[in-house]
Amino acid sequence: MPDLLLEVGCEELPASACREIIEQAPELLARGLEAAGLQNGAGPVTVSVAPRRFALFSSGLPDRVVGASRSVRGPAVEAAFAADGTPQRAGEGFARAQGVRVEDLVVREGEGGRRFVFAEHAGEDRSLAELVPDLAARVIDGLRFSKTMRWGDGAGPRFSRPIRWIVAKVDEATVPFQLHGLTAGDVSQGHRFLGGPARVPAPADYHAALRAVGVVADHGERRRLIVEGLDAAAAEVGCVWRDPGGKLEEVLFLVEHPSVVRGAIAEEHLRLPPRVLVTAMQSHQRYFPLERPDGALQPMFLAVSNGDPAHAAVIARGNEDVLDARLQDAAFSFDRDREAGLAALNGRLATIVFHQRLGSVADKRDRLVDGVAALAAATGADAGAAAIAEEAARLAKADQGAILVAEFSELEGYVAAHYARLEGHDEAVGQAIEEQYLPAGADAPSPASDAGALLAAADRIDNLVGAFAVDEAPTGSKDPYGLRRAGAGLVRIALERGWDAPLRPVLQAAHERLAAQGADLVLGREQTVDALEAFLQDRLAFQLQSAEGVGPEASAAAHGAGLGSLVATAAWARALEAALGSEELAAAWTACTRCQRLGARAGEAGAPAAAGVDEDPGERALAEALDAAQAPLASAREARDFAAALRTAAGVAPAVDRFFADVLVNVDDPGVRARRLGLVLRAADLLTGAADFSRIRQPGGAG
Repeated sequence: MPDLLLEVGCEELPASACREIIEQAPELLARGLEAAGLQNGAGPVTVSVAPRRFALFSSGLPDRVVGASRSVRGPAVEAAFAADGTPQRAGEGFARAQGVRVEDLVVREGEGGRRFVFAEHAGEDRSLAELVPDLAARVIDGLRFSKTMRWGDGAGPRFSRPIRWIVAKVDEATVPFQLHGLTAGDVSQGHRFLGGPARVPAPADYHAALRAVGVVADHGERRRLIVEGLDAAAAEVGCVWRDPGGKLEEVLFLVEHPSVVRGAIAEEHLRLPPRVLVTAMQSHQRYFPLERPDGALQPMFLAVSNGDPAHAAVIARGNEDVLDARLQDAAFSFDRDREAGLAALNGRLATIVFHQRLGSVADKRDRLVDGVAALAAATGADAGAAAIAEEAARLAKADQGAILVAEFSELEGYVAAHYARLEGHDEAVGQAIEEQYLPAGADAPSPASDAGALLAAADRIDNLVGAFAVDEAPTGSKDPYGLRRAGAGLVRIALERGWDAPLRPVLQAAHERLAAQGADLVLGREQTVDALEAFLQDRLAFQLQSAEGVGPEASAAAHGAGLGSLVATAAWARALEAALGSEELAAAWTACTRCQRLGARAGEAGAPAAAGVDEDPGERALAEALDAAQAPLASAREARDFAAALRTAAGVAPAVDRFFADVLVNVDDPGVRARRLGLVLRAADLLTGAADFSRIRQPGGAG
């Protein structure tokens, strides 16, 4: 039961491509093995990825695949052979087409009891080695990268980086084959500076052979060595290392022979804000800051080197020089910004384009100030928090005119907050400014302060309404402005803050602010808001499903109830999800969907006619039930009491059942028909106030 190794050597792969290989390559090889009939008894496919290579392993494979025999039916026997057994033209032609002698055709009974001639083909056995070229091509050609390139004469495959060698081994046997201009063999390449070519005797020897030429090929082992090196280097100086930017995942795929060096930061740079120092370390250089256990940043850093550990001192000095140059630039930018002051930075915003149709960043800032005030009023925010948020909004975008943010875009928000604090603004204002871009992702923290939440939500509302109003909503996988992330952030803030406020007026007001500034809008207010409400409902449904397990049907049905706020819709959706198996929901669902279906078939009938002396008892009973349910349902909606709303809707169900059992709606008399259709539509409208039951497939218990 042999083992298989496939190694593909490349120019240095970006970290993103390495992660794509880890995600895709094992499945590609596993599918290839399955398609070739090699999966029986085989172990799982594993992958090792390094900057200049990836290697796939599979163990316990069969050494041969037995070819499956097949039988091909030909013409009826009387067409293939004469009565005396002489081959006829049909029989000869079939045999020739199948590549067999006519005398080797066999006669068997086919469908319907008729006898036909068959050509029997024996299966062709193939060795594992014979199948390796197809497996390698399936992997290399099947990988999909976010960015690809061609090289040489351009005749090869599109790949993340140029492919330079292939190693293919089945146990000790090398499998030579030609693929994309390369000949597979048993020679890999070592570290660019610490090793040379390396012959791989067998799959089991791969990692040891590469280690001998300076390559830790397995990314899991490499991660362990890096973390152990960082831990030890930090402990030597009584510190802990930090990775706020998540650079370890990138560094992992930048080195093949990791070692850790420690560098120093010049004292003159310690006057810079700590986050500026850390950003300079991490954003371009991928260094790791050191802190004392109490969290105090130290004038030192750690770097993971891909060089010769024997020259660690030289490598450390080189890294110190690179960081020193970056920090000198940062210090110059910081000093220039401080000399200008916040007022001057804010004044520059009129010259910076926010969007060609939506005006300047100054226009954006002015809308944000008004938007914060409007959102505070809509949500009933504390007056103090609202005042802080408005002051923060006036300064929130000032750092878009700062030289330091032009150099380090990751610091937007933080720089404005820091400059505001330095100029004596209240700490709460600084905190709100700093929180304006939170949450930055699905698992990232949300704003901690009330003012920060108002500012962050107002900023997202302005971004969303602006993009939708100029007809640049996300489409498919395209979302250049990060609007899905913005929508998800707005939903999170609203839910976490419990803002049970109607969403539509807030969005309408944001559109009106854009129009008042003379923005070049493509879509009108109501069209924009309709599209954005649907978009945010989708974001809410995604949030509820991923975080709480609430199904999309419950979310859609809750949205259809028209409660108006994200918070109320979310609470309704949770309650609907919990009630899906209940008899009450089944009764309300049946009553509502019957009315909706009849109303949809009949079209609009207008308001029901006044009750007359000839009114049917079934009509009267339904009308009375609807009259009795209207106020309780409205009260339940106002109180956000879904259980009461569902009880009220279920209470109407018997009257609906009686109506459909006793009353013929589509009668000849147009007045009576209109009255009865109007009653059906009224029932559907009232029941939808509990939930849009049409968005739910038949729930358990519904008849």
